[in-house]
Amino acid sequence: MAQTTVNRNAARRRAATSLGADALVADVAGKLARSGISVMPVKGALLQHWLYDDPTERPLTDVDLLVLSADLEEAVKQLESAGYRSLARPSFGPVVLQTPFGLALDLHPSLFDAARYRLRTEDLFARSTEDTRIYAVCVQLPSPLDVYAHLIGKFGSDHLDGRATGPLDEIARMASRINAPPETVAQHLVLCGMRRVSRYVLPLVHQTMNEPFAGQVHSWLPFDPIGRCIAAFASSSLQDAPAGSRSGALVAHLLNDSLPRAARSGARALLQKIRPR
Repeated sequence: MAQTTVNRNAARRRAATSLGADALVADVAGKLARSGISVMPVKGALLQHWLYDDPTERPLTDVDLLVLSADLEEAVKQLESAGYRSLARPSFGPVVLQTPFGLALDLHPSLFDAARYRLRTEDLFARSTEDTRIYAVCVQLPSPLDVYAHLIGKFGSDHLDGRATGPLDEIARMASRINAPPETVAQHLVLCGMRRVSRYVLPLVHQTMNEPFAGQVHSWLPFDPIGRCIAAFASSSLQDAPAGSRSGALVAHLLNDSLPRAARSGARALLQKIRPR
């Protein structure tokens, strides 16, 4: 009986969080629309609807929304005037705001540092579609190809390995959302600067989740002997690297599109850590 009560309470909390996330997206999108600012739900706020029959199955701790970098300052200003409160405003990365919905809002001008991959915010919005069904207000939904690329890139930049079955499962689930052959997906990943991180992540999805589409996409990645060696090195190194380790971070940067870009993204990440806030 006690365990049943615990399970029931946990289910209620997940349901409340899911509904709160939808209400938060709708509130932000509605408020910013008055200033002509479009928003794009990303990460959990979107994936709970795209990848799960029951949205409450997808854990949420905050809500992530993407806006064009040119709109970020005005978006923050509008939300602050509506009662939201900025908690963190780093030089790179999302502005974190406290909201009336019990969930923090991460307002992103980009999904990755420009040195990391080539998933530009302007391109994401250009490839997006308008939707008014999910949140009952107009938002821009990203292309499934871009969501697939984002999940792969994030797995690599977070220097995760095969033990991270939750993120691997979501990459596997995205295959059902993609209406394109594996060669087209592989071409898109290369376009986004993710040929090497994809060479590391996709075999993990294929092997750990027993998901064939990831293996098919992997087979269409272009010939890259250096990338193959880096992916093999990442597979052996990250498996033994403690979470948050410097060695793991180094490997994650090596998975960038080229060694010069890897050096640049690593230097920028180091600068972010030592720069006074």
